[in-house]
Amino acid sequence: KLQIAKEIAEGLEYLHSNDIVHLDLHPKNILVHGGEVMIADFGLSKQMTESINSNSAIFGMPAYIDPQCLKDPKYKRNKKSDIYSFGFILWEISSGKTPFQSYRSVDAIHILIYQGKREKPVNGTPKQYCDLYTRCWDDDPQKRPEIEEVLKIL
Repeated sequence: KLQIAKEIAEGLEYLHSNDIVHLDLHPKNILVHGGEVMIADFGLSKQMTESINSNSAIFGMPAYIDPQCLKDPKYKRNKKSDIYSFGFILWEISSGKTPFQSYRSVDAIHILIYQGKREKPVNGTPKQYCDLYTRCWDDDPQKRPEIEEVLKIL
């Protein structure tokens, strides 16, 4: 599981080092083929020089959308938005569950995210790993780590 997390982080580091933000990072866009992990579906991806508005957030999967998009429709998504999404991917890797799977309504999930609610760590998950994904999905983008730091920790 840790190797999968590292390979996703390496892919994200490659994107970010080329000033590309994915904007729709979630497990359904992570492919495993021939033992290699790949990030897919760049339909919403943008160069950092392009305009990136929060309105495109409605097309993503609700648990993985940066909460700043819900709080401010003019919020410009950025690399830290991908880090937020990656935090939920890390949680899902350790739990084997989809975030907020007991909620069927997208609106209900948006409200939970808006209110700062996150999933609880799964028993037996190493503390450093929990601390990492908790930092990644912090409500404040400035408190989220850069992808290079994420890779060092992993």
